[in-house]
Amino acid sequence: MARGINVAADILTRTADGVDLNVLWDEFAATLEEWNAGRDAITALFTSSTTDSFALLPNGGDTFEMEKSSQFGIPTAKRVSPNQLRMGFPLEWTDNRSTYTRQFLRDASAEQVRAQHSAFLDADNRYVFREVMGALTRRPASTGSRPVNENLVPVFGLWDGLGDYTPPPFAGKTFTNTHNHYLVSGAATVDGGDLKQLIDTIQEHGYGLRASNEQIIIMVNPAEADVIRTFRRDPLNEAQNPFDFIPSVSAPAYLTDVTIVGDKAPAQFNGLDLIGSYGDAWITKNYFIPQGYVIAVATAGPGAARNPLWFREHVNAAERGFRLLPTYERYPLVESIYERGMGVGVRHRSAAAVMQIKASGTYADPVFA
Repeated sequence: MARGINVAADILTRTADGVDLNVLWDEFAATLEEWNAGRDAITALFTSSTTDSFALLPNGGDTFEMEKSSQFGIPTAKRVSPNQLRMGFPLEWTDNRSTYTRQFLRDASAEQVRAQHSAFLDADNRYVFREVMGALTRRPASTGSRPVNENLVPVFGLWDGLGDYTPPPFAGKTFTNTHNHYLVSGAATVDGGDLKQLIDTIQEHGYGLRASNEQIIIMVNPAEADVIRTFRRDPLNEAQNPFDFIPSVSAPAYLTDVTIVGDKAPAQFNGLDLIGSYGDAWITKNYFIPQGYVIAVATAGPGAARNPLWFREHVNAAERGFRLLPTYERYPLVESIYERGMGVGVRHRSAAAVMQIKASGTYADPVFA
């Protein structure tokens, strides 16, 4: 057995097909930089970035009326007591480790090593997607079951009807503390009235309106998309069928004997493929959306301040994103740790609504793969 100090000649520097390990390390670092810059379309479209642990938001307050002027008296002094809501945003750390033996690296091709790296990117993509969609669709069973962040500030979902808070009024419309954005359709199959209810539930709070320069996106599983494509307005039953489904400009060619009034939905919206429109909403289908759920979100684009979710990362910029931490400086690919710190919480509770398609019962949280 050889003894003594290892010399440079002993260091494994290349894969079996001759690719320098340092070149692969630089390549992995570059892919992570691009990965973090271009978050998944859904994640970016429905969130706004923050490093704050909570937001202090106005949640209505007292109002008063103007009074008639008096020739001899001064007006009565008035004041309001604003109602502030502290909304928390979590920050949790996840990590995973890649370990390559010297023998593996000696015999493996560069593509085999890249395949391992790609698997970690895929795991991160699924994790972030689940966190974003879970923040939108999880309804707590009670006020006491709401999660809290590290500062014990509650992390809210959409309006859940649990009775502890009331949505602020909008344009003269007021709401009760039982107002709920987690809905049940009351039928086993989605219909046009369900989509209109989701749209109305968002727009009655001032979100998703043309005046606000926001667009409502409705996300469905392909199973629901196939049903939605058949929707046609029924003048005799507008409660169930108030609009026509209009295919987007990317739809396959089709024959029709009617004229389309207005513009079609575009083929894409900030990276999301669109199949068409229904009323004021654009429809996108995705197998990642569980069958039996319809999710509607108002957005002005990636990172917009009024997007429903805040995507929290560490205050130190060097600690943000999906990162690759080398364990050994000389052997960056022998053992490395992938790490991400993030959390998602609802910031605008009125800007989205979710419906479970079922005949009866209470809303149950969807499970994302």
